[in-house]
Amino acid sequence: MKKSTSAAVGISTVMLLGLGAAVLAPSYGASGDDDAAATKPQSATINATTSPKVCDGGVQKRLQARTQVEPFTFAGTAGADRNVPGAGVVVYGPATGYDTLLITFSAETYYTGTGWLGLEVHDNNVPIQPYANNGSPYAFTSEAKYTGNSVQFCTKVKKGTHRIQVKVNTTGDATTDSGWIDDWTLSVLRFE
Repeated sequence: MKKSTSAAVGISTVMLLGLGAAVLAPSYGASGDDDAAATKPQSATINATTSPKVCDGGVQKRLQARTQVEPFTFAGTAGADRNVPGAGVVVYGPATGYDTLLITFSAETYYTGTGWLGLEVHDNNVPIQPYANNGSPYAFTSEAKYTGNSVQFCTKVKKGTHRIQVKVNTTGDATTDSGWIDDWTLSVLRFE
């Protein structure tokens, strides 16, 4: 029996993608929770107090997506959150139990200043994981060059109306910092 070339290519592609993910997995880097300016090695062990939060879902129910090609520029916010215009959706929770939302925000970014451009996603004005609750916001970018960045957030929602909104801020000097978000896509995948 002769094997299909496209099936063989598909299997090879999956195997290569898996290998690529393993090879490209970073072992060094600073996070927005880390106030250090220099890149440093990350610990290979995770203690029980910092174990990952489980945010599993079941069958996919719905996709909501928004995209914008017009740039959003803002001056230093000194930590105050600003809504990214149009980067929000309304989700209605299930009649009973919980649904899981996997939220992805990707954008072209540019930042000038002494800190970084922070980004959060809120559900009814409450930040969704991951977010820094220590006064050191999640760093979406800290570079004065055009880069494409993406981040995912996960949360459980119950009955009711949930206003999902992307928010940005800057962490450096409010008189000189500026941020720029362009060509962005917000997608919200909802699972049972």
